[in-house]
Amino acid sequence: MPPSSEIQFSSAELLDHDFPNHSPRLSFDGYTADAWQDWRTQLFPELRGQLGPFPDEAFPLNPQIVSTESNDKITIHKVIYHAREDAPIPAYLSIPKVALNPDRSIGRATGKMPAVLCIHGHVPGGKESVISGDGQFGAPYGRALAEQGVITLCPDNAGMGERAHPSGGCDFLWRRLNYLGYDLTGYRVYDLIRGVDYLQSLPEVDESRIGIAGLSGGCWLGIVHAALDERVQAAVLSGYFTTFAQTSWFGHCICHHPKGIGELCEMPDIAGLIAPRPIFVEWGTEDGSRPVHPAFEMAQQIYRAANAGDQITLQEFDAGHLFSGEQSLPWLVQTLSQK
Repeated sequence: MPPSSEIQFSSAELLDHDFPNHSPRLSFDGYTADAWQDWRTQLFPELRGQLGPFPDEAFPLNPQIVSTESNDKITIHKVIYHAREDAPIPAYLSIPKVALNPDRSIGRATGKMPAVLCIHGHVPGGKESVISGDGQFGAPYGRALAEQGVITLCPDNAGMGERAHPSGGCDFLWRRLNYLGYDLTGYRVYDLIRGVDYLQSLPEVDESRIGIAGLSGGCWLGIVHAALDERVQAAVLSGYFTTFAQTSWFGHCICHHPKGIGELCEMPDIAGLIAPRPIFVEWGTEDGSRPVHPAFEMAQQIYRAANAGDQITLQEFDAGHLFSGEQSLPWLVQTLSQK
């Protein structure tokens, strides 16, 4: 036996030996539509089960408007609705006064409009960053989309914004949910599913034309949400389209890494469950701790197998960790307007 001075005691260092050779059990490894369909049939229920449990019955939304402000382009309501019995969710609902017509012309808003659920990132202030941000995290996509004729809903994620707990952040919430048998990602995604329920309940919304957009942690939640909720017709995924292997080892928040997820699949596999619905991925090339490669190529392989290779798009831009929106927002507006 070697002397103790030569023995490696660090658990992290020991785990590093296994890390490069790890292969998730249900990562996609095929090229045909049949292979994609068989794989999807296996992964979808396992992913949902791993992120659950989800409530068997939906609690009444009980929505209410608590305040309203208006300008010449949009009306912004502060609203509250319920995901669960004891889980009121504060959000901003923005209603355009103008609508984008299918021919790209602007006209007075009449009839039902497309809607986008805007998921904020892992940032201070939660929903404020997507409705009235100062540009630190890029375009305030909740407001920008509304000004282009799309209804937007910008809720606070559990544990963030107005839903933060004074005792701590995501780690605090993760530990309490874990004790009760819940996963934080699944808990937040169920809230987003109820956000779509709320949008579909509004008379102004065309329930068949709902999309999502998210930055950073909102990108991660958007990937999972769109994968599990087929009502989502298009998604803009910004700033965290990466792999668990490239991020879980290097200090990112625990809220992005469900317990045991790497045994089951990789992040691009979850994105592949969205196929054949269209997704637009954007990434700032200076955002080195959240690399988009090879995640994009992995998801692209799945989309090609699903005969939807033209439904996945990547834009790389010269900046850091922020929401560009230069190409993605017009793409989302056009995609939803043409459905």
